[in-house]
Amino acid sequence: MKNILVAVDFTENSRPALESAIFLASKSGAALHVLHTYLPVYPMTETVSGPPVTVEWEETYRLSAQTQLDALTEEMRGRGLAPEIYLELGPVGPVVKDMVESHAIDLVILGRSESDSWLSDLFGSTATQLVNDLTVPLLMVPSEFLQRGFTKIAYATQLEFTETHVLKDLYRWADYMGATVQIINVQANHEPSVNSDEELMDEIRMAFPDRHTTVLQRKADSVEEGIQELLHDTEADLLVMSSHHRNLFTQIVNPSKSKKLLLHSPIPTLIFPLGRLD
Repeated sequence: MKNILVAVDFTENSRPALESAIFLASKSGAALHVLHTYLPVYPMTETVSGPPVTVEWEETYRLSAQTQLDALTEEMRGRGLAPEIYLELGPVGPVVKDMVESHAIDLVILGRSESDSWLSDLFGSTATQLVNDLTVPLLMVPSEFLQRGFTKIAYATQLEFTETHVLKDLYRWADYMGATVQIINVQANHEPSVNSDEELMDEIRMAFPDRHTTVLQRKADSVEEGIQELLHDTEADLLVMSSHHRNLFTQIVNPSKSKKLLLHSPIPTLIFPLGRLD
């Protein structure tokens, strides 16, 4: 992992995401990129003696945002980091997607609030769209997460697809952080099971012979309910999942579990893209 991108909005809601980014950058040696975006304000009123008041507002906002970014830069330099700072005009989703491609970003980190405001709904929509669009992992950090770092990782899997390449990256990240990894699996009544769980677990054990690989399983009425129970039982502080890019029909009949947990998990959720299934 060489480049981490974290989006901030200067509120307390995004502070845990920033702290997680600082922790991961410090542990991995990755470069830290800090992004703030804002939306354009379209002129509604022309002033008699000058430009539209909204143009003046935008200039004032950019100056204020840059000042706050400069303050974050100084803070992080004091903590041994040399972040790259970006102030961009536009929706956070498209800006993040462009930066992933142009700056070779390996991990995107966003904050998440549990409030019921329309802004939270909008940001949630941005996060779930990024799950569809991004080709790199996405880490969503709840605003209530005050812990610095991660020690117990729960990797939730359907045991229906080959995921050894994801686990390879995850084990490497766990070693960076000094964390343990527990594979968890929920057997829900309405969820189809195509492949043998034991065969896929044997495949994982063969791929990682030096790891003590076990799976903790739970029967539940729903996948989300079962995962929440397993997170409690394992005392995990990071949930990791893979996101399958389904076609439209599959999205309708079987909505992504990753997206639901991304917005409602009580702990940070890391989503790995696992390739496109057509």
